[in-house]
Amino acid sequence: MKIKLYVLCLPALMLCFYACKKVDGVANGKIEILGKWNVVSDSSNIGVGIGNHSVDYTGKPGDYFDFRSDGHVYTKENEVLDTLDYSMISNTKIVISQFDVILNGQAQTSTITNFTSHSLEIAAPREITPGGVFGRSVKLSR
Repeated sequence: MKIKLYVLCLPALMLCFYACKKVDGVANGKIEILGKWNVVSDSSNIGVGIGNHSVDYTGKPGDYFDFRSDGHVYTKENEVLDTLDYSMISNTKIVISQFDVILNGQAQTSTITNFTSHSLEIAAPREITPGGVFGRSVKLSR
């Protein structure tokens, strides 16, 4: 009887260890964006009407997005420092206050793509308005 019990418990125990294993930036089914990420690039649209245009920024040494567990992300791009609120909606959706255009008083839900333990891309939806096209995409690395 003891042998049957061991045979049944061993696979269950192995499954528990496997389920808790961290795989390329994902632990227990949740992505882990916490910590400091270097800015690789930041692309956005600015201006209104015929002045609306795309701006592409290439990260410099010392530029970062630092995601903290308290729901804040601290950013530094060039010499500009900022503190934004963020909340994870799912493994592929994040809301970051003032990350992109705010419609009807609501921050847009951005998409997380190309996520690994060493790279991350956050893209706000492209919005076509009478004032022009708006959107933002940030590529980060560790």
